Amino acid sequence: MARVPLVQDDDEAARATGIFDTFKDQGRAPSDIFRALANVPGLMMAHRALPQALRAREHCPPALRELGVLRLAQLVGSAYEWSHHRPMALAAGVTANQAAALAAWRETDVFSPAERLVLATAEAVHEMAVTDELFSALEAELGRAGAMELIVVVSQYEAVARIIQALGVEVDADHRQHLTDWSQPQPGSNASPSGLATTTV
Repeated sequence: MARVPLVQDDDEAARATGIFDTFKDQGRAPSDIFRALANVPGLMMAHRALPQALRAREHCPPALRELGVLRLAQLVGSAYEWSHHRPMALAAGVTANQAAALAAWRETDVFSPAERLVLATAEAVHEMAVTDELFSALEAELGRAGAMELIVVVSQYEAVARIIQALGVEVDADHRQHLTDWSQPQPGSNASPSGLATTTV
């Protein structure tokens, strides 16, 4: 259960500030992470602005970007992020076979050299271990802007996963169907039954 209220559409303050209006304009309801952050409207708006800006960029191909986000979701144990980004990845061109094989990507031949480079980068960003050699290879593949966009996207969604876990936001009911191929985190990472990353104290 979420540790903060999930602000609903009929909330008086939400209606007064119009913080959900852009979702309505897009013909969709806010996901629960936005409902949680709507307790502090300014935070919600800022939180939404960066991923929207990143997804609007064209230097890093969407399929590579979403592949990196899916691998990051596995590394941090965020079922929430997986449930939202798996359909986005498939729509961008990632195959179902690739999603299913992602946890063991080094042992499979379903990923191209560029995709393997992106996955290695996602892991290195997570481990804070990006080297000059890795960055140079990524820059050669995607260009400087594309390399920077990928790194910022992966880093940003690592931060989002931590926010999701800290606020206790669970997978949205209408996204549980997208937990197909969800793999538990790699060794060294813990997950609760709901798939949210936890920290052992």
